Amino acid sequence: MRCDRLWRDARLATMVGDDMGVIERGLVATTDGLIVYAGPETDAPAFNPAENIACDGRWITPGLIDCHTHLIHAGDRAREFEMRLDGASYEEIARAGGGILSTMRATREASEDGLVASALPRLDALIAEGVTTVEVKSGYGLDTESEIRALRAARRLSNERPVHIVTTFLGAHAVPPEYNDDADGYVAMLTETMLPDIARNGLADAVDAF
Repeated sequence: MRCDRLWRDARLATMVGDDMGVIERGLVATTDGLIVYAGPETDAPAFNPAENIACDGRWITPGLIDCHTHLIHAGDRAREFEMRLDGASYEEIARAGGGILSTMRATREASEDGLVASALPRLDALIAEGVTTVEVKSGYGLDTESEIRALRAARRLSNERPVHIVTTFLGAHAVPPEYNDDADGYVAMLTETMLPDIARNGLADAVDAF
């Protein structure tokens, strides 16, 4: 049986049966980018592969899913890490201008291209760990223009890398400074203006309330 590539002597995690479906001395065969066999080497048909790969007992697993990420943002919060090490609470950090709002300011100033470029190294790290589906939340723009730009950047990641991207609108991640004394007003704007705009543009697969 013809196949393009054959992985031999692998430990397979199939998620079928008991003990996570572990198969010792497993074999995986692919043709035209599709898996045509995954199972015990002893049960496999006679393949004639173009390429043989010896796994020497290494694991082959299904693609992993990271169901909660914040890949799209600008700036960093390294200073806050130092503050936490010195014992500062999250509330103290926020009062000093840190937390989500410090990242918000940098995200609002960033271009869509800049957001994509800064997210790609983070995405590459996930792909290197075997992740094939990534949920990406917005929530660092906290105004309509910035949230739309962030979600557009997240959508573009699937064009840059061979990975499935699921986008989540997280507009209520925090109350932005322009609504410091009017949290109810922000929620009203979010539900009456921001969320409908995002829905019309088809940018979010899901909505997260917090």
